[in-house]
Amino acid sequence: MSERVGGVVRWFNQAKGYGYINGDDGREVLVRRGAIEGGTFVTEGMRVTYVAVTEGEEVHAEHVRPLG
Repeated sequence: MSERVGGVVRWFNQAKGYGYINGDDGREVLVRRGAIEGGTFVTEGMRVTYVAVTEGEEVHAEHVRPLG
């Protein structure tokens, strides 16, 4: 598994099941509901850690864990 990155949820639409995280590494990454571990949810402003995965032009988050 790749290195974990920290970040803050910029926004997340619970109804649509996706949103974006502003990573501490300066990248904006897409997050989908299925990538959030433990069946939890994320909300705007929440600190998380995740593994950034690049597929083509898109960077998305996997193994997302809410902090605190």
